[in-house]
Amino acid sequence: MTVGFRSDISSITKGNSITKGSRSGDMEVDGGCKETVIGNEAVQNAKSSNPRRRRLLLSTDSAFADTVLPSLVQNPYIELRLITDEPSALLTGTKKIPHYMDTVDSQTFDKKTGARKWLKAKTAELCEWADMLLVAPIDAGALGAMLAGLTNTLTLALLRGWVSKKPVILIPGMTVSEWDHPLSTRQLDEIGRFWPWIRTVKPVLWKSNGPEDLTILPWDGLEELHQTLETTLKLPPWEATLSTRSIPHSATVPAKMASKSTSGNATGSTPQTPHTGNADFLPLEIWLNVFEDQVRDWEIAKAVGIPTHLPVPQEWQSHLPKMSTTATLEYTILRGSFAAIKKRIDALPRWKPLSDLACHLIVKFSRTDILSYLTENHLDLLWTTSRLTNIPYRASAIYGNPNVLTWWRDAPALPNKEYMADAMDGASRAGFIDVLDWWLHSGLPLRYSERALEAASAEGRVAVLDWWKTASSNAPLSNPLPLKVGKSVLLAAQSGRTASLAWWDASGIPYSHAENVARIASTHGHVHVLEFWYKLKGPKMIFDNQVLVGPTKNGHDHVLQWWKSCGMRVEFKTCDIEEALEDADPSSGAEGRVRRWWERNGLNLGVGTSEWMRSKVL
Repeated sequence: MTVGFRSDISSITKGNSITKGSRSGDMEVDGGCKETVIGNEAVQNAKSSNPRRRRLLLSTDSAFADTVLPSLVQNPYIELRLITDEPSALLTGTKKIPHYMDTVDSQTFDKKTGARKWLKAKTAELCEWADMLLVAPIDAGALGAMLAGLTNTLTLALLRGWVSKKPVILIPGMTVSEWDHPLSTRQLDEIGRFWPWIRTVKPVLWKSNGPEDLTILPWDGLEELHQTLETTLKLPPWEATLSTRSIPHSATVPAKMASKSTSGNATGSTPQTPHTGNADFLPLEIWLNVFEDQVRDWEIAKAVGIPTHLPVPQEWQSHLPKMSTTATLEYTILRGSFAAIKKRIDALPRWKPLSDLACHLIVKFSRTDILSYLTENHLDLLWTTSRLTNIPYRASAIYGNPNVLTWWRDAPALPNKEYMADAMDGASRAGFIDVLDWWLHSGLPLRYSERALEAASAEGRVAVLDWWKTASSNAPLSNPLPLKVGKSVLLAAQSGRTASLAWWDASGIPYSHAENVARIASTHGHVHVLEFWYKLKGPKMIFDNQVLVGPTKNGHDHVLQWWKSCGMRVEFKTCDIEEALEDADPSSGAEGRVRRWWERNGLNLGVGTSEWMRSKVL
């Protein structure tokens, strides 16, 4: 199942068709107007011994499909067909569900077939096939068109020609003002009196969210919908099907995706070999736990179709599917097929850079197929997109993606393989050991600086420090890999990383600046570092008479107290402390805290010049 389970609706426009997304140009319908098969793998795995499944015909739109579709697809007692103007490419992963477009016009069909002829034939066929019609949602215009008997869309034609012995469920979808309008009440009353085979479920409502923008209100009608389906179609309780609902293995996320977002089938990139056996499927509840409690990544969940309740990131608000609009390139990259993505790219103006979000998705999900397409067909887009001209850094330091690095190294259209030291430095900072391995075996000259070990030490990346030590010791004499220590121990002390300090002390690698560790730790308020360093060095711990200046200036009275209680001889000068007190921030209370501490511990600022400059013992 690869369709998410959220009400990702941010806009709606008026119209008189139920599925208002005018996307028929994107529908993959052949010349003979056969339906496009887009899939239901869960249905294919239903036991053949089961009685005939209930045939449900669902008419939905791009904005609401993710809310109702997942649970229907996963129910093994339902055989589903779809009516929607949603491009089939955006419903990838469901391979066997017949899919019909709702909007028909003369441009879609050849003269021999004809739009009206196809509409009549398909309406008769589906009326005979289906046990129930579910329209989710039906807007105010479509509701009025239904009552008037109009048949300009497939959904309206079905409602007009429906066999009254079979049930229909409507989920109204309107703005708050439309729903509160007396005409809506009158229309629903008319349906209740003269259309007894139709039942309505709790409506989906929108409210204004600025000019030309609508936001969906929370909708809790899914349980009511399930209960209505159970009662009307005589289905087993919906909860009883939970243990049988599952996510196919092909939609799983690679183990590393949570940390470095490598590619997966759901994004249309390199296919993976399917597994067989009972391990192919996991209950949906387990996947929900994995994605909501562990991965916590809306984009990954959306890409593979896990119906989570993760919040929609702010940068995605303007890219969510909206009625009467074409899916954006960004949303197509996230959910669509490669063919749909190429079509979107081909429609872009020349020399217009791709958006930051599009570049983010390409690298995050290892979309090397898109990168290759750009280099082969749209080099102008590639060169004008700054985020794609520095692939070594972004793939190494931000996304930790060796797949994209391999593509960059091997791409014939990119003969220049120059890169900056920030690629390996950034990989060290982020802890991407597999990226460091890639660079080591890439065949390219290794470029790095002191920041590699400094950043790893500051972040507490002991595994990265181990990697550098091992790689350096195993490097051949003809191609050495010198360790650039820099100020690693100072960065570790500044960040409070005692694990890094312990590693450097035990590594046997010469390092400098040990005499400044205590001063840096004091300045940044890290008592635990002072305690660790004292335990490690004992009375031989080196520090100078400036060790109390930093904590005084920064308001760390607890550090001052540690030095007073440590039992070592700690010297200071009154002039240094007075200057530090003057530099302390009074608004945060830092100055008051340390001034009171010094007063309690005998500091006298009203002394002569010679006394003011003389070293004293704490």
